[in-house]
Formats: sequence, C-alpha cells, structure tokens
Amino acid sequence: MLIPEKGVHQTSERYFFTPSSLARELFYYPTRCGHYFCSSEYSFSHQSEIARQGDHNQNIMLFLLQSGSMELELNGLPLTACAGQVVLFDCRRPYRYHARERMEFTWLLFNGLNTQEFYRRILLARSGRQAFTPHELTQAAFLLDRLISSCAAQERLSESVCSQLIHRLLCLLLLDERAASPDGSDRIAQSIRYMHRHLYEPLTVQDVAAAVGLSPSHFSREFKARTGYSPYEYIILRRIDRAKYLLTSTRQSVSEIAYATGYNSEENFIHSFRRQVGVTPGMFRKDPV
Repeated sequence: MLIPEKGVHQTSERYFFTPSSLARELFYYPTRCGHYFCSSEYSFSHQSEIARQGDHNQNIMLFLLQSGSMELELNGLPLTACAGQVVLFDCRRPYRYHARERMEFTWLLFNGLNTQEFYRRILLARSGRQAFTPHELTQAAFLLDRLISSCAAQERLSESVCSQLIHRLLCLLLLDERAASPDGSDRIAQSIRYMHRHLYEPLTVQDVAAAVGLSPSHFSREFKARTGYSPYEYIILRRIDRAKYLLTSTRQSVSEIAYATGYNSEENFIHSFRRQVGVTPGMFRKDPV
C-alpha cells in the first residue's frame, strides 16, 4: 500500500471512512484507521499537509503501540509513549509526534455522539495522563484489529457495528473492567457483595472499606476506577432501585419504604429520591418513569 508519509514502511495499512448523515447524527464513527510500521524518520503534526486536509484535525486520535516508542508534544506538553500503551488526544489542539526508533502501532481517528465528553472523562479518570496502559489492553487491541482487518479483507463492518466497537473501546479505556480473580480475592467484587448484603442497614464507605481491608481513600479510588461510581453513589442508586420496586409492587407507605431501604428518616429519603429521579416517591408511585 502506498502511504506518502516519510518513515512509514509500505507494508503498512491505512483506510478511510466516509460517515453517512445517519452516522454523523446517531453513531460513533471512524474517519481513518491504520496499522503502521515506522522507522525513526517518521513524524507528524497538526500542521502536516495530510492533517490539514479535510476534517482530520476535528477528531479524536487513538494510538496503541505494539513495539518501539514515540515522543509526543500535546498542547505544548512533552510525552513519551512505549510499547503496550494507549495514547489518546484531541486533534483540535496542537500536537506533534515522532518515532524514537523502529515502531509498530495501530491507530484510529474517530468522532460522533458524545465522543468529546468520553474523551474528557477518560482523561479525568486517568488523572490527565494521555499515555497509559489499560487493564484490558488485549481486548482493546482486538477491537482495533477487527476494524482494520475487515477493511483489509474488503468486508467492512456496518456503521452500526463500527459504532458499537468504538463505544466498547471507549468503555474499556474509561473503566477498569478486569475480571474477578478466580480465587475470590478481588476486593472490589467483594465490596459490592458486602454492600448488597448490608444495603438496607446503616452503611458508610468506611464500613465497606474496612470489610475488604482497604483504607477509605484507596478503596474509593479503586471502586470508581472499576465501576464509574463513587461507593457512596453506588449505595444510593441501589437503594433508589429498591425503593422504586417497593413503590410499584407493594402498598407500603413512603415512610415504611424509607426505613426499609436504609434511610434514617422519611424526609431524607424523599430528598434523596427526588434528587436522583426528578420526582417525589409519591409522584413516582402514581406515574412510574
């Protein structure tokens, strides 16, 4: 394949996507993707001729490095990425990068739906780091390879499947979705089981952290990385779920349901329910939403 970029070996692959109006309105969509083998001569920036063509600089870029390393400058800040890491950046801001040595990487340029918000939340979850190693690196690599290999085989995935693939990839980067340890030592899974057993009792984050042998601060960080919730938010939402069930399937009073779901007063329950659902428990009972 002829790729007119200095330092890119011609065994590399690059493919283009033109999203339909439907995809632009409702889906996540790729605009370009590739699998590059590069020498140390490879470099690229937002001012490169290719970058200034079309909508290249309006998208989010994702790299997954298989071998070698890369030097980047993202929005004026230097960064080094190595094999086994993912790099994520917004092409609307100044960027430049070059290979430090022989390098292999796959890449995806994409956009659509709430891509920018996903990007912001991923960086927030990663403490601002734009080069990191996701726990599900193998799965991320598989998803990228599936997209690229389908193009190589001239059997392109449908736009809806591409959208699902990109969404799955973004979720992998946002949340730590490691499988539970086979020996049952996964403390976050243990904490969730503990919460469910004690959900309708007086329960604090400190209680849960102590039950799984972690400090409250460390437990809270790990829990949010794995689930996307803070422990406190998880407890509240599960209590609200139970309250909805009781409101729609029993004749218990609002006060009885408040105490049955772990609240210490009817007033606190009503306030919490309204904040999470948007209506009072009484209104929800009349018209479940």
